[in-house]
Amino acid sequence: MSVTAIVRKDFRDGIRSRLLWALMALFLLSMGGFTYVATRGFQGQSGDSGVALFGLLGLSVVLAIVFLVPLTGLVVSIKSIVRERELGSIRILLSLPHTRQEVVVGKFIGRAGLLTVAILAGFVPAAIIMFAQTGELPLFEYVALVFVTVCFGVVFVAIGLSVSAFTSTETRATIGGVGAFFLLYFWQGLFGYVNGRLELFSGDLLLFIQRFDLFAVFLDSLMALLSIQHDIPSNSIVAGGLNQAMNGNPGAVEAASQPFYLQHWFAFVILALWIAVPLAIGYARFEKIDL
Repeated sequence: MSVTAIVRKDFRDGIRSRLLWALMALFLLSMGGFTYVATRGFQGQSGDSGVALFGLLGLSVVLAIVFLVPLTGLVVSIKSIVRERELGSIRILLSLPHTRQEVVVGKFIGRAGLLTVAILAGFVPAAIIMFAQTGELPLFEYVALVFVTVCFGVVFVAIGLSVSAFTSTETRATIGGVGAFFLLYFWQGLFGYVNGRLELFSGDLLLFIQRFDLFAVFLDSLMALLSIQHDIPSNSIVAGGLNQAMNGNPGAVEAASQPFYLQHWFAFVILALWIAVPLAIGYARFEKIDL
């Protein structure tokens, strides 16, 4: 009951953010616009028309997801703890029958709910536009994309919450959030450069490390869900799964020939780690700080 009260309070507080509403509008316009352009003049094809239609959204929508969703996740969470700490209201919150663990869990669920609302604000109109333009809606594929997008965004909610727990002012939290955003997108390139120079990792171990790239996690998670209804390679995109799917050669690498940690379903384990580890670190920090 205590967690539920915090979730409700945090959701009400967060939904008032003008920046959140601006991001929701941007997400709606970008998703709606990309969907309209991609499906304009679409003619149904024989065979797997759902996949063909779904594929029309292409890279443009993926780019909208990869940049707008993380930004929204950080915006809704980056000041969730530090703002109340600066205002002193966190002491009032903890003076009620709430533990620090309940505060962290409640804020995480509340902010994840805000993110979900923001994402649906873009995806629901896009689905309507797609159906109006084409007369079709690949429901399973679309729901899979929405689900993976929400999970992807929740990673950044967890990271933002952790940064908020570590910082003592909103300015520092903002700087930390910007730093986290760029670090999470560019660490793979930096790692690749260093590893290429020093040759520290190779083979399956290198591929496993590359799997923690969030863009790879997003695509692998989506491929894992789509493989329920479609013939899609079982191996991760870092092991060539995406190329095989695009080249129409899904059977090139059988599941048994790949280590389990290089199969696309393992992306959900990595996704869970990306959520749980920042939350655990943030909670450990929040538990120790003197308010």
